[in-house]
Amino acid sequence: MKKMNLMMKSLLVFTALFMVGCNNDDGIVCPEALTGELTAAETEFSGQWVFSGLVAEDALDITDDKTDNPDKDLYAQYSDCQRDLLYTFMANRGYEFKQGHTAAADCDGKQSVMGTWSLTDKVLTYVSGCSTQTVEIELNDEKDAFTYKALVNIREVNGLIRNTKVTFTFEKIQG
Repeated sequence: MKKMNLMMKSLLVFTALFMVGCNNDDGIVCPEALTGELTAAETEFSGQWVFSGLVAEDALDITDDKTDNPDKDLYAQYSDCQRDLLYTFMANRGYEFKQGHTAAADCDGKQSVMGTWSLTDKVLTYVSGCSTQTVEIELNDEKDAFTYKALVNIREVNGLIRNTKVTFTFEKIQG
């Protein structure tokens, strides 16, 4: 369960990084939902994107398999539930992030986040609730996969917390 919580915190960087919270009691104004017609690039980008890879700059061992086997490929060390991440970018500028809902019905800690989105050049922006997040993505030449990098803390199976740069990969579901 600790590994699942740490994984969720790491993966939700995409949903929580650069968040600006607000409290109406403090007079802070929440960001407006993103609106307007999609650009041609956004229309091409819209659709469902499934989590397909997570590679760390450093070799880490996050599996409790009684074997010391650090690896840079963190995705290979994740369970089906931990890999079960899906983004849906809709033509009405809405988006939904779901974790634990599609691949395995018995996943603990299911999460769902909804909001609005935009893509300008390489900057993907999300507005959800009272927060805004931006992340720089890299689309491949075929425009059917994107990656982004983040600096995260990951707890190894031995309890050590390592700060490392990771690259998340999402692939577009065709159809």
